[in-house]
Amino acid sequence: MTIAKAVPRLSVVMPCLNMGGFIDAALRSIARQTVPVHEVLLIDAGSTDQTLAVAAAHQRAGLPLRIIGHEPGAPSRARNRGIAQAEGDLIAFLDADDLWPAGKLERQVSRLARDPAIDMVSGYLCYFDTADESGLAPAPASRTERLFHVCVGACIYRRDVFETLGGAFDETLVYGEDVDLLLRVREHGVPFSILRSVELYYRQHPKSMMATNTERQHADFRRAAHKSLMRRRAAGTLATPLPDFIQFLEPST
Repeated sequence: MTIAKAVPRLSVVMPCLNMGGFIDAALRSIARQTVPVHEVLLIDAGSTDQTLAVAAAHQRAGLPLRIIGHEPGAPSRARNRGIAQAEGDLIAFLDADDLWPAGKLERQVSRLARDPAIDMVSGYLCYFDTADESGLAPAPASRTERLFHVCVGACIYRRDVFETLGGAFDETLVYGEDVDLLLRVREHGVPFSILRSVELYYRQHPKSMMATNTERQHADFRRAAHKSLMRRRAAGTLATPLPDFIQFLEPST
């Protein structure tokens, strides 16, 4: 008798606060994926604009979306709340003002399926400031920049990774929690792969947290780097450089 192999369930965690102008496109970019998601967890920190009305419309249209109220705070806390509530074997993240390119889930889930030893798949991201008519991709005239960067929206993780790391996001960090996470991924030797394709459209706009240049922003990025140095010193591995990202990059085809 042939036993069908279980298809892993994928949970998407989306922190949100007053993103009514962008969340429709973000949710549509999830809905258009060829690999269906098990659930979208919208972790809302008390939106007072049309965010929740837009989300409810997507629920009625059939998107498996759960709205989870959350006290205002850093995105790290909201993402951890989402992971704790998630039912999936795979965890992905998308901020409510960003977009997933078409085919993202098919590329990344397929890469995980091909190699059970790989625990995380990332890819390039494309910064943009203006969407096209569909709202789901950068406009031809948009200012864009394509590069690899430590951005969780470009990644998919096996859920067990967060147990390996001793937890997901550092809630003491308002900024740089994604930098801290990827530093710990490299410190623990978590096997991962970087695809050469764009796996996140990262929207640049005045309301973005990263649009403000604050001392807390700089301080948190310094703290993330300092925490890594202290962990490596305690582990006796400070003299060994962390592996370079290039060794995780998929070969050219």
